[in-house]
Amino acid sequence: MMSLPEITRRPWGLWRRQALAVARLDLRKCFLGKRLVVVYFLALLPILLMAARTLAHFLMGDPETLPVTVQKFAVLYQTAFLRFSLFFGCVAIFTNIFRGEVMEKTLHYYLLTPIRRSVLVVGKFLAGLGAAMVFFGFSFTVMFGISFLTLDGASIRNFFAGGTGPGHFIAYLAVTLLACLGYGAVFTLTGTLFRNPVVPAFLFAGWESIHFLLPPLLKQFTVIHYLRSLFPVSLPEGPLAVLADAPPLWLAGPGLALFVLLVLALATWRTRRLEVTYAGD
Repeated sequence: MMSLPEITRRPWGLWRRQALAVARLDLRKCFLGKRLVVVYFLALLPILLMAARTLAHFLMGDPETLPVTVQKFAVLYQTAFLRFSLFFGCVAIFTNIFRGEVMEKTLHYYLLTPIRRSVLVVGKFLAGLGAAMVFFGFSFTVMFGISFLTLDGASIRNFFAGGTGPGHFIAYLAVTLLACLGYGAVFTLTGTLFRNPVVPAFLFAGWESIHFLLPPLLKQFTVIHYLRSLFPVSLPEGPLAVLADAPPLWLAGPGLALFVLLVLALATWRTRRLEVTYAGD
């Protein structure tokens, strides 16, 4: 006969195994399929832009100093990479983990199994998160390496060996992975709420883009709010920005984690009330 502690621990172990099993099943779908062509393109796009910029530098022969290169990378990272490629890549990955099953008429197989809806949401979210981190972690790493080829050898050695290069790399990589976490949770919820998640995705993109205009309370309902303190290079937000301090570094991670848990809880609530009707899909 099992003791009471063994009985109370058992469901958590079962739920963990079920969530990991769902994640393993879905992980392959997050890397392969016609719908993911756009994800590959979005992950490749920043690399191509940085490679084109570097090639133009070599062809024109214009000298470039380390501060200029660092500033230009910060601009390209926060605009082309973070706010476009990674953002819409997460739209394509995470909205597809539920909507893709509906389009392929396979979601009911999950719903007929003896598995809690919350476990199903967590498992599918973990699969999407793993894929997003691989896609855009790789994209960022290659983009970061290419960007500093415009410098001379001595500047590169000073930046990476004895300077701030490793710190910049770690900070940007942390922002990349946390952005996948935050946007992934948002678009997991979006995929459970809307039949066509494209319009809500663009609305949320607009919400994120006007972050600098929002009052401090509403800023907490954006992902970019929790990432600002991690940027190694800050960019001006413009004269119309509402002044509000970014959360301190020690609070940015827990704050984003709380935001993600809240969003996933809403996704779980919605999934518990989900009824699959393939007619019209």
